[in-house]
Amino acid sequence: MVQCCLAFSLLLLAAPARAGDYSGLDVTLHYGADQYDAVGLKSGLGGVSGSALLRGTSTHLGATIIYWSGMGELGVIGEVGRPRQDGSTTLLGLLGGLGFELGPLRLEALGELGAHRYGDVLQDPGVVSRSQKEAWLVSVGVRPGLTLRLGPNGTLLLGLWAFARWDVTSQDVQVDLGGLDPSTYRLGGSQYGAAIRAGFSL
Repeated sequence: MVQCCLAFSLLLLAAPARAGDYSGLDVTLHYGADQYDAVGLKSGLGGVSGSALLRGTSTHLGATIIYWSGMGELGVIGEVGRPRQDGSTTLLGLLGGLGFELGPLRLEALGELGAHRYGDVLQDPGVVSRSQKEAWLVSVGVRPGLTLRLGPNGTLLLGLWAFARWDVTSQDVQVDLGGLDPSTYRLGGSQYGAAIRAGFSL
């Protein structure tokens, strides 16, 4: 632990300090783990697996472009959740908030407004047919983060993000189960997690 703290301190000392009057454009990729709770049962789906109901842990991969000037930040985000799993998700959104410089470190507190797409969430052997294969919902979220700037002029970025996201709209979807009356589930819920982040600053 002492060695890790010493190495991190050396990185901080080696990275360039930044003046108070500046601006730039950060382009980054992020990858992380998250927890979904996105489908609320209304009736008749007790036998459907938790994975199909978008409950449990998963992973996500995304990219951001953020323009910053002084303390202000504004950007866009694109993200794919549950890659290579049934019921993949997509987020396209806007980011905005504040950033605070502490030497080579930048602390960020961002808000998120997005269009949250849920794919074919009921990929389950017990479900014979579905009334639809996807739905787009409006979501809001918060995304605090910490970024370390390295290299010449602080152009290389390494960071950590945490996030929480909530769907502010929902959609009732009817499904047909084999040999049973049609049932309904409510799509829309919450998601939270953390990610590592890497990229460059222009």
